[in-house]
Amino acid sequence: MTTRSRPRPRRRPPARAPEPEPLPAWLAWPIRAVAVVVVVPCKLAWDLLALVGRWIWRYVGKPVGWFLYYCILRPLAYAFYYAIWVPLHWLVVNVLWRPLAWLGRHVLLPLLTALWHGLVALKPVWVFLGRVLAEAARGVAWALRLLYRYVLTPLGKALYYVLVVPLVLAWRWVVVPVAQAVAWAWNHSVVLLWRYLVVIPVRWTWRTLVVPPARWVHAAILRPSAEAVRRVLASLGLR
Repeated sequence: MTTRSRPRPRRRPPARAPEPEPLPAWLAWPIRAVAVVVVVPCKLAWDLLALVGRWIWRYVGKPVGWFLYYCILRPLAYAFYYAIWVPLHWLVVNVLWRPLAWLGRHVLLPLLTALWHGLVALKPVWVFLGRVLAEAARGVAWALRLLYRYVLTPLGKALYYVLVVPLVLAWRWVVVPVAQAVAWAWNHSVVLLWRYLVVIPVRWTWRTLVVPPARWVHAAILRPSAEAVRRVLASLGLR
């Protein structure tokens, strides 16, 4: 038996993206001329600079870097390490650190230990001195309590009734009403004049004489210019 081969479904070609509308000839030719005169020389100059830069790096930069590293920096590092660092390290360790460690271990530590034991031996003296200082502190505290009770407290009350209370009354009944009156006069004179003579005319001028021309310039000039530039860039393949 023979089986008939079924026809294979044909694949549809992929949908192409809509191409941008071509520019009119009177606008496309000047733009292409400007691109040839400006863009192409800049591109050639950039490629030339990149080529020169690679050549300079390959034949000048690498040899100079190799010379600086192996002939100058590395010998200087070896000279610094063996001529300065190693002798300086030896001097610090053997001339400074070890003598100081010996001095601290065999001189300062015994001296501090003896001083501590001497202080411990003088414990009764320190106890007596502490008691004397405690009694003196108690006497000072008693004198301060008397000073606070019989001098500072009456003086504070006198200052409160002679100075603070009159100031509070003057602030409440004189300063605050006068300030409120001045604020009311300011708000109903200067503020109103500023609002009706400056703010409202400036706002009306902005809304009437500035905003409509600015909107017209944006809608009639700036937006079409931006659209034309976008179409030019799309036609040149730069966007």
